[in-house]
Amino acid sequence: MSEDTNPPVSTGRGDDGTTTLLGSGRMGKHDPRIIVLGDVDEASSFLGLARAEAGDGDIGTLLLEIQRLLYRVMGDVAMPKEDNAVGEDDLRYVDEALSEWRGRVEIPREFVVPGESRLGALLDVARSVVRRAERSLVAAGYAEGYPNAVRAVNRLSDLLFVVARGADGKVRTSKGS
Repeated sequence: MSEDTNPPVSTGRGDDGTTTLLGSGRMGKHDPRIIVLGDVDEASSFLGLARAEAGDGDIGTLLLEIQRLLYRVMGDVAMPKEDNAVGEDDLRYVDEALSEWRGRVEIPREFVVPGESRLGALLDVARSVVRRAERSLVAAGYAEGYPNAVRAVNRLSDLLFVVARGADGKVRTSKGS
C-alpha cells in the first residue's frame, strides 16, 4: 500500500473555535477578519457555481476574473501590509466591465425578482453574498486601510446585477434602445 502524500484536510486544531491566520497565530473564528474571509470565500464559491453554469463564454471569463479579484481581497484581509493587493487597476477593470455590460444590457426600471434564468438567479445569489462581504469589510474597518478592496467589492455587486440581467436575456437589441 502506498503512503498518502496528500496534505491533511482536517487537523482537529480548530475544534476549540480557533483558527490560524497567516502571520497572526491562533485567533477566534468569530474574529472580524475571519468573518470577512468567510464571506468573500462564499461569494467566490457562488461565482464558481455561476461560472460552471455560464461555461466558457464572456460571462464565464468575466466571473473567473472576478474570482481572482476576490482572492486578492482575501489576501489584503489575511496578510495586511503596506502594498495592497487590490489596486487601481482592479477598480479600472471593474468599472470598464460595468460600463461595457451596461451598454449591452437593458436595465429594468422595476424591482427585479430573481429567477428569470438559472444563471441570472445564480448571479443574483452571488451578488447578494458580495454585498454581505462588503458589509463585513466595512464593519471590520477595512474602508480606511484598504479602500480599494471595499470599492472593488462595492462595484462588483453592481456589475453582477447587470450581468445577471444579461443572463436573463435583457439584452439591448440596438444601440440606444
